[in-house]
Amino acid sequence: MTPPPRYTLQPYKGMWSRYTCPQCLRHKVFSRYIDIATDEPIADDVGRCSREVNCGYHYKPSEYFSKHGKSIDDRPSTMDYRPLTYRDFEPSYLPKRVIGQTVKHYEQNNFVRYLVAKFGREVAYAQAQLYLVGTSKHWPGACIFWQVDKANRVRTGKIMLYNPETGKRVKQPFNHIAWAHSLVGSKNKEAGQRHSDFNLKQCLFGEHLLQYQPAKAVAICESEKTAIIASVHYPELLWLAAGSLQGLNAGKCKCLEGRTVILMPDVNAYDLWVNKAAQLSAGLPSVTFKVMRLLENIATPQQKTEGWDLADYL
Repeated sequence: MTPPPRYTLQPYKGMWSRYTCPQCLRHKVFSRYIDIATDEPIADDVGRCSREVNCGYHYKPSEYFSKHGKSIDDRPSTMDYRPLTYRDFEPSYLPKRVIGQTVKHYEQNNFVRYLVAKFGREVAYAQAQLYLVGTSKHWPGACIFWQVDKANRVRTGKIMLYNPETGKRVKQPFNHIAWAHSLVGSKNKEAGQRHSDFNLKQCLFGEHLLQYQPAKAVAICESEKTAIIASVHYPELLWLAAGSLQGLNAGKCKCLEGRTVILMPDVNAYDLWVNKAAQLSAGLPSVTFKVMRLLENIATPQQKTEGWDLADYL
């Protein structure tokens, strides 16, 4: 059997496995390349920033070894590769009760308060409950975008803080993002598993809705906020979110087999998502992917600089 690649980006195991980008200096957005035989990073600056559009830093192992005058194969290559275990493939899950404990207290939820200002209380609460938006105590006013797969299993929840008046994310004095699987106690009692061993495998935000609306075409955008707002304006489509520019991948999209999928990238991300669509089509031939160029065509230079998304226009 062919061994796996010697070097790979460090798998996500919590925010402790993400670092400060050496180029844009943003915290917790940088993934380092590790040697799979030792689990050690090649160097602190060898890796990729998740801010592909606004930063784009990607220092590959091959470039690092070339710069230091050696072949990428010069390091010892006779060690045994770690065997791939069942846990490498099977995701961990959170108990379902965690959602019921949070899908309430919307008057304290800054994001839902913003939706109420835009659409009224009835519509805002209905969409928040439909998409399983929770209220978190992690920061006053924070929300939780729960990720629940098509089989109704809870993968994780992304905790974020928004300004209730502007609907913009709070990024000062730091970027307010946390993950539910790292906060729900020190041990998942149902799984008998420490959270340091939690095997996170994210799914599309809103994926749980696929089972209830099998005939609808699917639209995918980057952010959870945009998916919820767009679902009010364009209810003829089932809106899901990839969670980030990098969040669109074959693993997440496998649940879309047999569907027509419209991809709605943010401004400046059109070319990247066209490439992703081509890769996804090759791996998922039963899915029809279409990439919308609308935002790219209408964006002003300032909007391109600011990286607008569909929600900004709506």
